[in-house]
Amino acid sequence: MAHKSVILITIDALRPDHLKAYNYHKNTAPNLEKFVQKGCIFSNALTNGPETPSAFSSLFTSILPFLSGGFSPLPSQKLIFPQILKEHGVYTYGIHSNPNLGEYFNYHRGFDVFLDGERYKEKQDMPNNQGIKKNSLYLLKKLLNYKNLFNRLMYGLKGFNKIKSLLRNRFPFLTDIFLPFTPIAYNAPYVASKVASFLKNFDKELFLWAHFMDVHSPFNPPSKNILAITNSDISLRERHFLNSEVYQNPKKYKISNEILEKLKILYDGEINYVDSFLTQIFSIIHNKFEKDCLVIITADHGEAFFEHGAFFHQGNVYDELLKIPLFIVEIGEKNHIKRAESIVQLIDIAPTILDYYGISIPESFQGRSLLPLLEKDFIDREGCVISETYQKDGIMKRNRETGNKLISIRSDEWKYIYNEQFDEELLFHLKSDPEEKVNLSTKEKVKLTEFRRIRDSHFEEITDVGESSKISKAITQIDFKNIKL
Repeated sequence: MAHKSVILITIDALRPDHLKAYNYHKNTAPNLEKFVQKGCIFSNALTNGPETPSAFSSLFTSILPFLSGGFSPLPSQKLIFPQILKEHGVYTYGIHSNPNLGEYFNYHRGFDVFLDGERYKEKQDMPNNQGIKKNSLYLLKKLLNYKNLFNRLMYGLKGFNKIKSLLRNRFPFLTDIFLPFTPIAYNAPYVASKVASFLKNFDKELFLWAHFMDVHSPFNPPSKNILAITNSDISLRERHFLNSEVYQNPKKYKISNEILEKLKILYDGEINYVDSFLTQIFSIIHNKFEKDCLVIITADHGEAFFEHGAFFHQGNVYDELLKIPLFIVEIGEKNHIKRAESIVQLIDIAPTILDYYGISIPESFQGRSLLPLLEKDFIDREGCVISETYQKDGIMKRNRETGNKLISIRSDEWKYIYNEQFDEELLFHLKSDPEEKVNLSTKEKVKLTEFRRIRDSHFEEITDVGESSKISKAITQIDFKNIKL
């Protein structure tokens, strides 16, 4: 029997409309574009959470973030699909450096190998009776972190950033040496090198997850990656101003088109930077697998560039955060569908992976396998797509004790947003208003009432631990036949 492999690549904060495959005017990721030509592009993929904790909870559990005990950290009753894979004899390998995806938040469950790039960032006290070596490392770490010295050198000392990038890119193993005492994390060359090295020598049934953080702010790509997509570089001093001043305190500045364009150039440069190392993984995949390998490439959420008066990915559920890229490539198979227009969502990823291995999908999973869409662009899905998080004053919170509900509910043509903190309701007709600028909540009372019914039914399902069997049916199982959206 042939061994099957699934490789899941997730890229933090990657917007689809900054990729050529989604009609961007720049080719920010040429290696990615070439690789996905043999697969399927999902034109209408949505995240179920606008930031990492709620989004990855949806991806790994196939349950909406608010349900079954919440999302940060993942409660024990929320099964994640690597646990299921391991129970069925699939070897599981994961690597990441996102502070929301570590062992503390229970994402390590089910992984045979779990490389956590955040494990070195815990606060440490001066060791007692640990010997000269450990005390020296502690003092060195404290010195390098003094008043954010490393970041100050990165932006302020001419050539420092270039030397640092050159060393880490050319010699990825240096990350293992520097990580315990410098504020750096697993970068793209390190993750790509680890994955490529592992894949070369592994020959069993496998699931591999690699998460890249480089596209996430602050945006400080190597100059060559900026020059690959535009004519001129942006100085380190200006980068520091854009990242540390404008991006962090937009209310202090007039956000001009020039500022937005420069921030987007830096963002695009980060995409190009990651792409330049993805080719290592793509090359190994092509050389190692002739068939029986499924590659899924997606993001957890997008990024806001002041479309609705904010940067980053906090405290809103507009489409600049909810739309994500999604590519599925089945090695050795020719997909009949090159571009799927059906609306899909992150909760569909886990069922897709289990389906590929021939493993039964748990009844608690709310998503649907996307494998049928590779042959026919149609998914039999009732209901709406829900995206949600907790927030307070525009800042993401992890639970309902510390934050207020923020939710988006959408059908093919309509989108409803509810902000519990301000009891605010927004209603957009996406066909005529894709940029979500015209609030129709006062004009479309019938539609508003229908969405309120869905919202209230969903909120009734947000129960305490111990009622997960009831929750498993949740909102995607509600009968929407009599609700016209």
